[in-house]
Amino acid sequence: MTAISQQPAVLGEASLRAATRKALAAASGDEVEVLVLSRDLGLTRFANSEIHQNMRIASADVRVRVVRDKRVATVWTNRLEDEGVERAARDASEKALVSPENPEWGGLPGPASYPRVDVFDDETAATTPERRARLVGAICDPSFERKFRAAGYVSTTVTEVAVANSHGVWAYQPATIAEAQAVVLGDAGSGYGGRLDARVGAIDAEGVSREAIDKAVRAQSPRELPAGDYEVVLEPYAVADIVEFLGEALTGLALEEGSSFVAGRFGEKVTGEAVTLVDDPLDRECLPQAFDFEGARSERVTLVDRGVARAVVYDSQTAARNKARNTGHAYFSSEAYPYPMHLRLEAGAASRDELIRGVKRGILITRFWYTRWVHPLRTIVTGMTRDGVFAIEDGEIAFPVRNFRFTQSYHEALGGTIALEKELLLQRIDRFTYGFDTGFCRVPAIRLGSFTFTGTTQY
Repeated sequence: MTAISQQPAVLGEASLRAATRKALAAASGDEVEVLVLSRDLGLTRFANSEIHQNMRIASADVRVRVVRDKRVATVWTNRLEDEGVERAARDASEKALVSPENPEWGGLPGPASYPRVDVFDDETAATTPERRARLVGAICDPSFERKFRAAGYVSTTVTEVAVANSHGVWAYQPATIAEAQAVVLGDAGSGYGGRLDARVGAIDAEGVSREAIDKAVRAQSPRELPAGDYEVVLEPYAVADIVEFLGEALTGLALEEGSSFVAGRFGEKVTGEAVTLVDDPLDRECLPQAFDFEGARSERVTLVDRGVARAVVYDSQTAARNKARNTGHAYFSSEAYPYPMHLRLEAGAASRDELIRGVKRGILITRFWYTRWVHPLRTIVTGMTRDGVFAIEDGEIAFPVRNFRFTQSYHEALGGTIALEKELLLQRIDRFTYGFDTGFCRVPAIRLGSFTFTGTTQY
């Protein structure tokens, strides 16, 4: 069901449990699973320092998966009423009869106890368009006063995830997400700021504005520097991109496909010793989730420990195929697969200023964009810099620089890690969209000994 509404669409545990029971009862198979994903998104977008779009969308999607003699079939519906979920269950049951056999099918998870996590905020759930507009004003007004232009969005989202299966699994979790992102543009340079939290009251719109304006002021009239290898300080927005790409390679599926840089290297050094990367679904500061999209209890996994490859994450099927422990990291899709959705790059001991002061000649990067895989096995990624690039000379920010294109192995870049910031910033994993279908990470700024820029731009 999809509708435009001004009221929060919180369906509630009782409603979703009733819907899953209807689907389970209507299905015929050896194993049946029902996943419900509900989202109520309020989004206010702005450009040229004024609001140009406000919308609210409430939606619910149901996935029914039926297994018959190791023949697996999946059906999706956006109809949550009894007739809709029952029809999806019957369709999946019939589809399973003619689906190809999966001899490696490892079975659905059984029931588990889940730790209590609290990521639902009533104030965020009740946020009105007027409240979001005030946050937009707090971002745009200072930009307008400086004769800059601001663009971005403020969003508030209520999500509900429910999983039930024929083995007795029942898991339900509501959550809220509030976010503000802004790009501030001048005639010859731009700056960026963004914040994310479960609570709308924790979103510092004025701080987002100050950060983006400060970058935009300093970014005007950039100079061109030649492409090449530079020592860099990457701000958390750029580091999040690195962590996101590495996360794709740190899964049981990537190991199976031969596309993971840690394949055959467990116990070996794959990054600098200062790097410890974990996936921690119960991290209170990272919008925790106690279970995955199959209803398995989610576990903390240390992926890289002080530079050494230690583990990857699994869902039920990759765990079964590899005789590994299911870590509770199933993502949702027609064919479930594992993905780390609560990544944390552990902090260091330096301040942001100390990272910069240690660089004799290098580059400060605000963030990356338009990043794409070149060679997943080697974690080579290509992309662009954006919204604030600055030369560092003798430990000080010297002047703005035109944007670069880069082609770089991300894990090899981390092999040259010199220092990490002591503060972590919560961010969205951008491969996903607003709401339940998203991942998050907490990362610091980082100083790297070398980063390869392969091209320059005129802006």
